[in-house]
Amino acid sequence: MVSAPALLAAPAPEVAVATPASSLQEGPSACAAPWTLDFAGGDARVVVVCANDVRREVFHESSVIARALSPALVPARDRVCACAGRVPAPPFVDLVFSAKPEDGQVTVKAGDDDLDPELGPAFVACVGALVATFAPLPSEACPDAGKASFVFPVRLGLEPASSGRDGR
Repeated sequence: MVSAPALLAAPAPEVAVATPASSLQEGPSACAAPWTLDFAGGDARVVVVCANDVRREVFHESSVIARALSPALVPARDRVCACAGRVPAPPFVDLVFSAKPEDGQVTVKAGDDDLDPELGPAFVACVGALVATFAPLPSEACPDAGKASFVFPVRLGLEPASSGRDGR
């Protein structure tokens, strides 16, 4: 099994959160608007795991990779925002999206690396892991080696909306 954080040489990309400028709600700014995968930044990279190969790939909004990861955005947002309403949130949380397109499943897990030692553990325990399902997709990412897994780590800013930040 491949652990995405061990494969990262650079900080994880962030989930794009479109926050209206007039939004001054309580809670994290990341919860003020729907989540989308951040394609505009040019660093929309995923780790593609095949039986005999592990590599990074850039993906686009219409790709199989994006279609396999996207079904987890709403449930992950719901879980993170619910937890932010129940327990004090750290300044950020790392989420790892792991999709198996041929199986029609994507898992999201919260990680505790580099988190605030006081706030992080309780928040990560609250978020835990979730699974979203979708119609199986042929990925062709591993044509000679069977099924692929896509691992997409993101760092999600959890600053309060009233701070004027955009959720990153």
